[in-house]
Amino acid sequence: MAKRIVKVIDLVPGQAVQLPSVDNETLGHDQFWSGFVCPQQPIVVKNAVANWPALRKWGTHGYLEALTNRQVSVSDTFNASPAGLWHQNLPKYRLDEAISCLRNAGPDDTFAIRALPIPQEWKADLGSYDFLDAKRDLPPRAYARDRLFIYRNASTEWHYHTTDETLTTQILGSKRISMFKLSKADWHAYAGPIRSNLHHMDDRARFFPSDGSLTKFEATLEPGDVLYIPPFWWHGVDPADTGFGITLAHCFRTPLNRLGSLSDPAVKDVIRAQRSLMLALRMRAFVALGSLTRIVNP
Repeated sequence: MAKRIVKVIDLVPGQAVQLPSVDNETLGHDQFWSGFVCPQQPIVVKNAVANWPALRKWGTHGYLEALTNRQVSVSDTFNASPAGLWHQNLPKYRLDEAISCLRNAGPDDTFAIRALPIPQEWKADLGSYDFLDAKRDLPPRAYARDRLFIYRNASTEWHYHTTDETLTTQILGSKRISMFKLSKADWHAYAGPIRSNLHHMDDRARFFPSDGSLTKFEATLEPGDVLYIPPFWWHGVDPADTGFGITLAHCFRTPLNRLGSLSDPAVKDVIRAQRSLMLALRMRAFVALGSLTRIVNP
């Protein structure tokens, strides 16, 4: 029996509105930084990497396959969050074999190569972001600098990033993105049920507020588009087509004066989850430093 293709976005109810977007040619360094990074507001940058050779080359059968032969893990389901131990036990394939499998898979098949560092041989086909000042594109504190997600029909489960800024770059295929930021009032109503995967249950409606005020910001990313994802914004991703797709996640360091607040329920949740008391105290001190920096440099 064929596996059902799992879509995650519509499993979490809410009022969908269009994510704001701006054309790459009109977005300057200062506008991106002061208008979106500092207030931590997501934005879709249209045609942001339209000049990258990857958009022209990577869809060609045999091109990527000829560039590398490293081993990767391949899943036949959507990208769960967190990945858990099951991800460590996935079958291993040579990357060229895995890509060939995904290219030739049927329209109802689901496959995912999760969080792959960019092979050195592929980097020549990528470029930079016109709207991001290179001086502010500092190495991230926690996440990998660059990760590739290679997939076919594989959604990515609802999750958020605890630190670092993310540019999600669509290279091949189209993706539907949905995002929301939970307030103090909404945190307990949504965070727990989503983490417990209750939105995947047939009777999921009883676990979410029937009169919920959740607003979901949504957009469809086409090849060449980039989405800026700030920390603590929940997001889920569904492929918008059934073809072979590749997405690049590029991360850079969150400015110190924009680190989370101790009053934010998401920040409190991250601190409570630390197994080490010393690490939890260090995180509290780091966040408090960020709050103090905001007072000095709002």
